[in-house]
Amino acid sequence: MSKKLVIVESPAKAETIKKILGRNYDVMASYGHIRDLPKSKIGVDIENNFTPSYKTIRGKAELVKKLKTFAKKADKVFLASDMDREGEAIAWHVANLLKLNLDDNIRIEFNEITKTAIKEAIKNPRKIDTNKVNAQQARRILDRLVGYKISPLLWKLIESNTSAGRVQSVALKLICDLEEAIKNFIPENYWEVKGLFNDEFDFTLNKIGEKKVSKIKDKKIIDTLKSEIKKDFTVISVKKSDRVKNPPQPLKTSTLQQLASSYLGFSASKTMRIAQSLYEGLEIDGSHKGLITYMRTDSTRISDEAKEAAKEYIINEFGKEYINNQKTKKSKTKIQDAHEGIRPTDVNLTPDYLGNKLNTDQFKLYRLIWERFLISQLAPMKYKNMEILASDGEYTFRGVATKIIFDGYYKIFKDEDEIKNSSLPNITENDKFILTKLNIIDGVTKPPARLTESSLVKKLESEGIGRPSTYASIIETLKKREYVIVEGKKFIPTNLGFTVKNELEKYFPNIMNIKFTANMEENLDKIESGDINWINLLNDFYNDLKGYLENFEKEVKKIENRRIESDVMCTKCNGIMILKTGRFGKYLLCENEECEEKISLKGIEIPKEDIENGKIFVKEAIAKKLTEKNGKKTDMYTENGKNLLLKYGRFGSYLESENYKEDNIRISLPSEIRKMLAQELIKEENNIVYLKEIFENIKREEEQIIKEAGKCEKCGSSFEIKRGRFGKFLACTGYPECKNIKKIPKK
Repeated sequence: MSKKLVIVESPAKAETIKKILGRNYDVMASYGHIRDLPKSKIGVDIENNFTPSYKTIRGKAELVKKLKTFAKKADKVFLASDMDREGEAIAWHVANLLKLNLDDNIRIEFNEITKTAIKEAIKNPRKIDTNKVNAQQARRILDRLVGYKISPLLWKLIESNTSAGRVQSVALKLICDLEEAIKNFIPENYWEVKGLFNDEFDFTLNKIGEKKVSKIKDKKIIDTLKSEIKKDFTVISVKKSDRVKNPPQPLKTSTLQQLASSYLGFSASKTMRIAQSLYEGLEIDGSHKGLITYMRTDSTRISDEAKEAAKEYIINEFGKEYINNQKTKKSKTKIQDAHEGIRPTDVNLTPDYLGNKLNTDQFKLYRLIWERFLISQLAPMKYKNMEILASDGEYTFRGVATKIIFDGYYKIFKDEDEIKNSSLPNITENDKFILTKLNIIDGVTKPPARLTESSLVKKLESEGIGRPSTYASIIETLKKREYVIVEGKKFIPTNLGFTVKNELEKYFPNIMNIKFTANMEENLDKIESGDINWINLLNDFYNDLKGYLENFEKEVKKIENRRIESDVMCTKCNGIMILKTGRFGKYLLCENEECEEKISLKGIEIPKEDIENGKIFVKEAIAKKLTEKNGKKTDMYTENGKNLLLKYGRFGSYLESENYKEDNIRISLPSEIRKMLAQELIKEENNIVYLKEIFENIKREEEQIIKEAGKCEKCGSSFEIKRGRFGKFLACTGYPECKNIKKIPKK
């Protein structure tokens, strides 16, 4: 009996598709990329039209051998890697290794792993799209040129953990530039003016004379207003209008990552990993089913078949009036519209139905995808809007009332810009109002908010930098390289991050230019559409890069050959300690060749101007670092009289016995104290940190909270205070039989 071979990317997907296609098909996995550029060298022949030197990935030789064996036996080979450029490139690499005819129709693709989609794909194979492959090759080589040409010079200048990335470095620039804006921000006082009219209507000051106002930053204007404003106002305008609020669109990769971060607290990499498992499928009611469509897409288009299924579901659940009959507008931006938006493969597989069939994280993400798809297919929300303007001749106040006349998608979802539902007041022009209370609210302008994973993804997409499928790896690299730390979900650039950004910006302005990087993405799209030649693009890029590389290399050599002394003397021979840069970053080395004394400077910031002047001052920073490593004395002791030292570890500050090796005593610090330490609000004199009184105050407060909580209403046990991800809470001591927990009442 003749057999056909289908090659996919992952074993989980292979298992699902094998069950769909049956015994006449062998389905095997390539386990992602099967060959790539070598890791040990650049692997690109720049002088010979950027010819890449692809090698079978280490550890995949046996897999390649096995694929070749099955391919020889098969009557037909189908390549079913993912739908994006990278998937097309994987299919091309497999075809080359298996010596398949690239002119044959051997490529199949599907947006969802369902019986209908797989069978349809098998019926309609196509040739491998070489334009897509070349776009991916161009991206890979561009990234390789930046990484392998610039990074080795950064190692010499900064440390070996550093690297340059075509998109990663621009993402770092966005984070660093924002941090600079926050540091340079100067707060300003402002005032907002509101008025209560007829003891009933709250309006906001809208105009002074003919000039619109919102936040007033001049105190003189407020003083004048207080003295001049009248009590008697007249309604000068009442405008009523019918409005429509459309449901949010289906998810695409970037919005999936943003919402999963905001609502579920998932990192971009975690989101994509869970989405992959939902796409590849799970065992549901005795059969393997793919639960969502392909999750790497920048399209929000939905197939007619999926729309019809959603329509039927909505009619059954909510009624005909809740169907969205609006036509989808075509996006003006360039997207790979071969993909659909991210949606459930079957809208009838509700989150409630799948609840006990998925793990916790899978359930949360599936529910997010399912609900967003259903919401996108519901009818718009309709409401009446009423705007009222009241004036005393000089000062005009504005009030708005809204009344929902059809809830539409609001039936199951209200977004951040929620329309408030109320009854419309009976107000007409020329009605008289009395200003019964003037409310002047003072405030201070706040600096811009730091980027989170969600807002960074949104920013990268809006600037046209990279592609959503790459954002997860970009963010992980920034964290792995220690260019940023994450506090309260917010990115804060480290000294190392600032140093890398500043050096790259100085020597490689194009690489760090947002518009240049976004334009490169557009050019990659043009390679895919066949509008430009990929070799020409690489030539233009490298000819520009080459000049910057030469200048940077000269500067690095100058710094390497420069003698930079420190203010630290060698403890062994009293020689001067000299600044050096090695594999693990900057360090001090004794000037005497016979002496091997070294001191690491990791984590110590050295001003660039000091290096340029040939003398660095790090004595105090080294002493502080040593103190933090060994611990600071506190006014607290263990029961056996040993001093508790304040130390700083990977997860923040903590207390440790000076006799830790023998008594093994280590105490975690409450979040209140850690915050106070970070803000330098705790008394420190004669090298002693005074913590005892603060600890005792916290203990007394907690004892009072426990006393006021009383006994557990479920089992009669007392409560205790515990600390979790979101702070303190009351927990019943009758655990595990009783799992009663409570919020601590706010005072």
